[in-house]
Amino acid sequence: MGRRDTRRKRKRGGEVIDVERWRAATDAELLTPDALASRKAASGWHLLGVVGFAGRWRGPVARHKEDARRLLTAELEAARARHGDALVVVSGATDAGVLNLTYAACARLGITAMGITAGQAVELTLAPMRYVVPVGWRFGDESGVFVRSIDGLVMLGGGEQSRRELIAASRRGVPITVIQGFGGSADALTIEELADARVVRWTPQA
Repeated sequence: MGRRDTRRKRKRGGEVIDVERWRAATDAELLTPDALASRKAASGWHLLGVVGFAGRWRGPVARHKEDARRLLTAELEAARARHGDALVVVSGATDAGVLNLTYAACARLGITAMGITAGQAVELTLAPMRYVVPVGWRFGDESGVFVRSIDGLVMLGGGEQSRRELIAASRRGVPITVIQGFGGSADALTIEELADARVVRWTPQA
């Protein structure tokens, strides 16, 4: 019997989640999308999604990482002031870029953190978090569950997936904050795409 057959697997629709591999990669509690929905309803969670750059800080924007950290932290502190212990911050589970800043801020502030991510993320370094919800395999497979689950969204930088998720969340009427000035999709959104968003504009100091 090969390695593929010896691992415990969990089927979710047409996909297979490698439970043992996830447990080896993170201490987070694994949830299915249905379990997440049930837990949220029972616990009264307010899920705040954070999207943005998921890679290493490179180029000119890398010089302003601390400013990005400060602005993200301010958003999380404000959300905690509004929602208290019901606040759960949700991002893409990996430990790089804006996601790294988000999870690190949650750890400092004592905010419960969650990842909703594709199965592919198990091959990368994962951030510290309380819960993780693997969906599908390829990055982007998780977007539907992410958008349906969140009650608010913060965007800083990001690429096309972040932009699609913001547009989908806006169509659902989710309150959105866009932090601009760090490049990426956040700075390229059209007036129409920003129509219902709160915009925080950052300008580098000379």
